[in-house]
Amino acid sequence: MNSATHLVSNIVPLVETGDLRSSNHPDVPELTELQSKDELLQHIESLEAELHRVREKSKFIAQELDLFRQRRAIFWSDRFRNTFDAWSLLSKGFQRLKDDTAIFARDLKGYRLQPSLSMLRVSYLSYKVNLNTKGLAGVYLAPVVEFPLQKGEIVLQIMDQSKKLLVETSVSVAQISDDGPVALRFPPLQNSDKELIFNIFVQHVDVPVRLLEMRRYALGGFGRLSTHCFAGFSFDGE
Repeated sequence: MNSATHLVSNIVPLVETGDLRSSNHPDVPELTELQSKDELLQHIESLEAELHRVREKSKFIAQELDLFRQRRAIFWSDRFRNTFDAWSLLSKGFQRLKDDTAIFARDLKGYRLQPSLSMLRVSYLSYKVNLNTKGLAGVYLAPVVEFPLQKGEIVLQIMDQSKKLLVETSVSVAQISDDGPVALRFPPLQNSDKELIFNIFVQHVDVPVRLLEMRRYALGGFGRLSTHCFAGFSFDGE
């Protein structure tokens, strides 16, 4: 028996008993498949790191822009020269806010729909609201951000004229959208036919968040700023 015959005779029993398996047997992962999975995981990690860098850069730009807006020259220029009005620029998703603001704020002569101060710079934004209707069960607001946020909350406190807290509710800043408002819902208030005070603020947020509001400076810019809440409302039973 030559060496080749001897080799074959040794291999055949192994094949017949199943002890010898080819490299592409389905029970044995191929090296190339493992390599492709490792490469995919590395690519995902690289994309996540790049996304983190982009978010940090966007956060820095937003903070710098906020500082620029607070400079005295820009602040006073904004009083006299800022004629921007977002009223006609909003998407259809904000129509309820426009309708309800026109109904409940009543006299809006001279007011423009503009972003508020950054809520990082104030304890809260405060508005007096007269609905003359019982059963308030939801408030819709239009926050403004420089770039999409993932962490943090917008908080709404509703108080009566004596400053007694009636409701406190919140919504994630991740729900802020250019296509529609954020919704804050709560059990119906039976005394919402009386004057209410809305205090709105942010928490666990480290970049500027503003709120669209109705704004007007008295005396052509020399007087005090007057604001109305730009909001939509839902009532018990809707």
